[in-house]
Amino acid sequence: MSAQCELYEDLLVEEALGEIGEKERMFLRRHLDSCGQCRAQLAAISDTINVMKRERVAEAPAGLAERTLHRVERAGERFIAAASPYHETMLLRPSTWRVRRALVGWMVAASVLVMMGAALLPGMLGSGDQRIHACQEHLKIIGMALRQHAWDHNGMFPMWPGWYMALDYEYLRRDGVLLCPGRVAVGRQSDVVTDYIYNPSRVTTNEPVDYPLLWDRRAAHDEAGRNVLYVDGRVNWVNEEAFERLLAKYKIDEVAALR
Repeated sequence: MSAQCELYEDLLVEEALGEIGEKERMFLRRHLDSCGQCRAQLAAISDTINVMKRERVAEAPAGLAERTLHRVERAGERFIAAASPYHETMLLRPSTWRVRRALVGWMVAASVLVMMGAALLPGMLGSGDQRIHACQEHLKIIGMALRQHAWDHNGMFPMWPGWYMALDYEYLRRDGVLLCPGRVAVGRQSDVVTDYIYNPSRVTTNEPVDYPLLWDRRAAHDEAGRNVLYVDGRVNWVNEEAFERLLAKYKIDEVAALR
């Protein structure tokens, strides 16, 4: 992300949350008209918030959100103190911490959802269709983390192999999201880190929108197809024949990705 785009980060969050003022929205829209990267980031933030709104999360332990928010805010205060003399610039906009607080609330809900899902999936997901849908949600979460990494690294997605290690903690809490729910029924080895196959090529955000970034292993759902995450963040179910054509179109070597 360029230095100019960084000036719009808070406005993108406020726009996605519906908390932006009219003047700020006009200012942001003028920038979005000429910046595809910020348009993509706004879409990803909006998608994240919409997913969290749709999900029905089991009730968290009493006081969890308040304790988590308090710890985050204390960490933020320590960071601002350590960042002197830059802290005055960070505090210029009074809405920043309000927006951060709202985002942390969504992040707490997302973490609870993913952790509970990883524990409950074996009993909850019975049919193939349910597991396919749950797998798509995993890929969407991973996709948002991958795209955030790319925004922070001049449009470059993580390198293969070990791509998931580049996401750890800063962009993604694992908590089972790297494992495909479609394979829960048949068991897994304890040392498996991820069930998904990452594109072994050097991938950037400039690839075509149908360029595959991450996908299921063959027959992961006992169906003739796979879930595919594209570079633009979309996740679709693709039959095996169409998937083979997609790999051939972009000369992607799946065998190399499995090594």
